[in-house]
Amino acid sequence: MIIDACITEHARKNSHRIALEEGKKSISYSRLDEGINTVASSLADFEHCKFAILAESGIQYIKILMAVYRSGNIAIPMPVEMPGLSLERILDAACINNIIATKKQYLRFGYGFFERFGTVIIVSDDSVSDGTITETLSKRMILEKNDPELRLVLYTSGTTGTPKGVMLSDRNLASNSRSIIEILNITSKDKAALVISPHHAFGNSIINSHLMAGGSINIGTMNFIDPVFSLIESGVSIFYGVPSTYRILLKYPERFKKAFVNVRTAASAGGAMDRAIVRSIRELSPDTQILPMYGQTEATARLAYLPSEDVDEFIDTIGKAIPGVTLEVFDSENRPAGPGITGELVARGDNILLGYLNDEAATEKRIIDGWLHTGDLAQKLQGGYIKLLGRKDDLIKVGDHRVNPRELEKEIEKGTDVSGVFVVPVHHELMGNAISLMVIPNQGTEVDAIFAFCRKNLPGYLYPREILLIDHLPLSENGKISNRSIIEEYQHVKASM
Repeated sequence: MIIDACITEHARKNSHRIALEEGKKSISYSRLDEGINTVASSLADFEHCKFAILAESGIQYIKILMAVYRSGNIAIPMPVEMPGLSLERILDAACINNIIATKKQYLRFGYGFFERFGTVIIVSDDSVSDGTITETLSKRMILEKNDPELRLVLYTSGTTGTPKGVMLSDRNLASNSRSIIEILNITSKDKAALVISPHHAFGNSIINSHLMAGGSINIGTMNFIDPVFSLIESGVSIFYGVPSTYRILLKYPERFKKAFVNVRTAASAGGAMDRAIVRSIRELSPDTQILPMYGQTEATARLAYLPSEDVDEFIDTIGKAIPGVTLEVFDSENRPAGPGITGELVARGDNILLGYLNDEAATEKRIIDGWLHTGDLAQKLQGGYIKLLGRKDDLIKVGDHRVNPRELEKEIEKGTDVSGVFVVPVHHELMGNAISLMVIPNQGTEVDAIFAFCRKNLPGYLYPREILLIDHLPLSENGKISNRSIIEEYQHVKASM
């Protein structure tokens, strides 16, 4: 059953059950279903056409998304946190003729931005009846020939280059939602906190899984800390965040302790949840289960999870495959590698993408013989658990040596008194590349001691050319750490010296 059909079923069986909350507003499943039908009716003349969605996180966004599904068209959510020029590049590359926007986003981007579209539909709330209003500003229908299975296009976060349009089907969405419901034990009694972007895979999966299960979602943002804690205290049973989300909340230990007292599960994705985060959550909310997950947009959302009972022992792994997914590690010849052998993590299952929008070459590179090649280096451990070792693209060539920066960072962190280490490839006139370090210091950090450790424990070609002290994590816009975000931070630091 596809997601919007589940909403109709819940509206029929439990019409007054709360589906969505946003600030002081809440709507039942029946009112949500009515709002979806209102928006879908404005799309009735279109047949399997692509519709860009330009809407901030909130109840209106979910109505619009589900309405595009219900009308039999294709949803393409636009990451509204991106600047206008970046959105325009995505829209032009995707050849989008139709757009649905909230009134707020229409006023934000202005008339000139919307001139490129043949069809423009604006969605707003009726302040009197609290219903949904649609206004068609222009309508020019163009026949489109799209993949018959295509239902949703999500854009990757862009941490490894230009964002790509990941094409997903109803089967992809339903399969991954069922898997997430199973591993998190989501029921109709659960309330989720959605404080991350719904326009990307992680946020989208929260919406799908909780609405499929008949639960509720309280929608907010991380812009202001007090409303976030108030949201959690509203009866949230499952909290979702990327690692940076937890780092921000844990800066307020007393508020965290009070807010999380009734949170059953603290789930994470979008990056590794380190031991420091786990230890802090354990201290402040000992009854909360911690459940790290790993995934990619190309897998609809999740690929692996670490059962809460194994978090303390295996936090350095991504755990094991979620139900319905097969994970393997392939060597350079695309053959399964044995335990402890480094190779590329690959995956297959009903959640794997159809392909990349308008990019057959990229599709053929990522999907080979039915396997999604994730681009992540990994090793298989005992018990089906898998350890990630960084991105294939992150490998740095120093002379004739290939260096994994993530492994080098861990080795230096273990042997020195630092809070964090980040390896930066820098130009070398003879070796091609050399190594510099950015370090987040502890109170007792000494730069000379780090140099001494490297001189004693690392081969000569890995001796750092310089060590720069920084005071924050080199995160991307989406709260992730990658070679790209590290290099950008390095360049910023050097430019300010």
